[in-house]
Amino acid sequence: MTDDNSGLQLVSAPEESTVRTLVRAGLALVGLLTVVGLLAVTPGIDRLLAGLAVSPWALGLAVVTLLVVGVLLWIAPEVERAALESVDGPDTAVENAAAAAKLLVGFLAVAIAYRGFAPAFTPAFRAFDIGGVYHLGFLVVGLVVLAAFARRLYRCWEPVTEMLTDYAVDASGRETERVSSEQ
Repeated sequence: MTDDNSGLQLVSAPEESTVRTLVRAGLALVGLLTVVGLLAVTPGIDRLLAGLAVSPWALGLAVVTLLVVGVLLWIAPEVERAALESVDGPDTAVENAAAAAKLLVGFLAVAIAYRGFAPAFTPAFRAFDIGGVYHLGFLVVGLVVLAAFARRLYRCWEPVTEMLTDYAVDASGRETERVSSEQ
């Protein structure tokens, strides 16, 4: 990162450890989903879990959701680090863009948690006549993360606008030079 007023620029690839962590998390997620998928089609699993108050599908979905959300929250700092290492420009713009990337992963985790936990938890909330608490809780958390994300996006809007404008002008200038040289 630099403190000068030049625009944002992409730089070389992030550190190997950051990429390794992101790849490891992605492979863990794919492996987890594969194992859970195979568990779901295991013969007799439905009879084994038939006596539960919450359906086995809802329980399995809640467990998978917990693991997926855990992986997303685990890689969120790595996404921020990768963004910090991959973009060069004014410190504040790069830091805000990296923080926005991390918050976007966090928002994705909240959205996945809301959908994935609903079948397992909303029946219990409804049983105590507080069904709206589940939805209200996720709404508040989602709005807080979304507001923080929007704030970070706003803070890096101008530098990104400058970077993209410079890129578009430079690309069209190169194209004009190429066409002129061919004639």
